[in-house]
Amino acid sequence: MALVFDSVRRLEADPWQTDLALGFRAEVADPAWLLGRQWQLGEHRGEDASSPVRVTYRARLTPIDPIAGQTHLDPRTTPAEAVVESEPGQWWTPGRRVSAGRAVAAAAAGAGTPLPAEEGLLLAALPVPYDVLDGTGYDGRALWRERARLGLPDPWFGPDRAPDPEPADLWDSAELTHGADFHAGGVTLALRRHDGGDLDWYSVDATAPLPPPAEPAPERSLYPGRVRFRGAPLPRWWQIEDAAVDVGGYPPDRAHFATLLLVDLLVNQSDDWFSFPVQARAGHVVTLDEVVVLDSFGDPWTLEAPTDWSMFATDGLDRSSLVVWGTAATPLVGPVLDEVVIGVDEDANLVWAVEQRLRGRAVPSDDDPPPEPPAHLDATGRAGFAYRPMTRVPPRWHPYVVEEVAGRRRFVQGRAADLSGPTAVLLPEAESDLLVDPASGGVHPTHQLEPAAVPQDGVRVERRAVLARATDGSPVLWTQRRRQPLLTPPALRLRFDTVEAVPPA
Repeated sequence: MALVFDSVRRLEADPWQTDLALGFRAEVADPAWLLGRQWQLGEHRGEDASSPVRVTYRARLTPIDPIAGQTHLDPRTTPAEAVVESEPGQWWTPGRRVSAGRAVAAAAAGAGTPLPAEEGLLLAALPVPYDVLDGTGYDGRALWRERARLGLPDPWFGPDRAPDPEPADLWDSAELTHGADFHAGGVTLALRRHDGGDLDWYSVDATAPLPPPAEPAPERSLYPGRVRFRGAPLPRWWQIEDAAVDVGGYPPDRAHFATLLLVDLLVNQSDDWFSFPVQARAGHVVTLDEVVVLDSFGDPWTLEAPTDWSMFATDGLDRSSLVVWGTAATPLVGPVLDEVVIGVDEDANLVWAVEQRLRGRAVPSDDDPPPEPPAHLDATGRAGFAYRPMTRVPPRWHPYVVEEVAGRRRFVQGRAADLSGPTAVLLPEAESDLLVDPASGGVHPTHQLEPAAVPQDGVRVERRAVLARATDGSPVLWTQRRRQPLLTPPALRLRFDTVEAVPPA
């Protein structure tokens, strides 16, 4: 009987090896094989091309001028959101109103001319938690506005002064959006239907390209660098990419153009993309007049902006111009002061504007009318009933009806009434500034809405305080009004000419 033994070779770790550097080097036993596999996969094919080694460019900066009427809000130093969203009177915070009122009252008493006890000069309608001070003293803002009539010297109000003039109100109460016209180099940058929030290069449209410069901009020279991002393939053969980044996790969704560009960048010679920084300043329009790239062969190449597409472009400006705003990156956002939801009620054939929060305090919810009482029998065995012309409308629900205003079809604010009693009682008027048009002067229509401003699912409008810093480090405080979409519009089950069962007297 013959015995057959197979020889088996195994790779075993050397327990006596004390040098860990050998394992960390990850040496390859046959690098020629790896090079052969790269040759078979076509990774060695290339062009006799060069690489950029230096870039020279000429860039000019055209400053964006402040909006007429608010020269103290300079787009070159103030965040663009504060320039657009500021409103008159926002400087008078609750603390300033209280402190200025106390200072003026003390100064007037010391001068022997006490302030008159007028109701309009007292603190009122302060937001939470300052509402406990309503009626306890004089309002510094009201005294400042009436200082000429009351003969109050400016030094009585303290060292701080309200801005003069006040910020221009750029809020369109009918559109529920902001709108403004900026100017840069004789060109108008139109901001239309800005909902509030972030403001960037795509928010404005220019009326024309910037005129050519009188003198060429100074030339700058620098060295370009490869485009780097997480998960990008590395240009060297033996470099290993970051395994924590899964590039395959980005699906090539055609609905997201930026994702398509990212995938195209990854699979098409991503190591051949280079970038270089351009010096710019906030509140300016940056224009690249000339860009020349010098390659490793010493040949210059003049670059021009593409004519068929651009990822960053402002409509109306030249292809080489871009608007650069100073924005509030991480502002401090306060609680909601006023909140209003607006929507079309198809069943009631009305537009409802519901005040949900006023001066920082939530309005008590009273969306649904009380349940109908059960029928009761009187002494004769008959049920008692009462006629109601209309079901009850909760407070803070303000109806809007279709009317023609100056030849335009608008939703005009009406006034609901409680018809449950023997006489009609008008419900409270709208208190939020979001439902009042300052230009109306309190005369009907006090507020109107553009039909296109109210989408089918409704809209939510909020008002809150925002604090950020300017480019010089100074604090900038403004009141932001912002519109946001709703999932469903407010609706009220209105019924007319109803009979309700009531208990007997």
